[in-house]
Amino acid sequence: MSTLADLVALVAAELRDAAHAVWSEDEIVMHLRSALGDWSRAVPRRLAAVLPAEAGRREYDLAPLEGLMEVTDVWYPYDVAHPPEAPSRPAWSLPCDGVLRLEGVDAPQGDGSDDLRVFYTAAHTIEGLDGAAATTLDAQGEALVALAASAHAALQVSQAAIGTVTVTGWAPKQYTEWAALRLEAYRRALDELCRRAAGDARVVWG
Repeated sequence: MSTLADLVALVAAELRDAAHAVWSEDEIVMHLRSALGDWSRAVPRRLAAVLPAEAGRREYDLAPLEGLMEVTDVWYPYDVAHPPEAPSRPAWSLPCDGVLRLEGVDAPQGDGSDDLRVFYTAAHTIEGLDGAAATTLDAQGEALVALAASAHAALQVSQAAIGTVTVTGWAPKQYTEWAALRLEAYRRALDELCRRAAGDARVVWG
């Protein structure tokens, strides 16, 4: 998978600005961060984790779920050593940010046989961006995030370049039209990906 430096270089190449004469590395990173957030909201990671139960405790801190966006399902009680064939899904709530509460069931015994298995969506990461240790995008995700970042970078310059002579010789109108074409391509690809995902009954959890 690509690192932040790889994706910065890719976006700069697509912008025909490998030497960063128009866009600084920091500006490209800013646009990559924005595009990554957009991608994460549309195509989040689907993950699962086991939270060890504590005797008598109904509320659990969700901080261990790195990148958490939304809790989608909870299995309880859950025994890692002997997973149930038909998982039990109790009522649960999120009384405040970062806290999951079990509702309408007996409190855990905390003996390892009644842990919580939590299914959730999480934001994608790029190695080297905001301290991330790995890139979670697949090849298609990397390409489309770079596509969106380059489009937003072009729009940024098109607004700033009105009434000026640009280093590349491009006029603001050219930047705007080029950016619009790239955003249209990005949105078409994203819509198609979301349609395929919605039509597939299989859900793969990490």
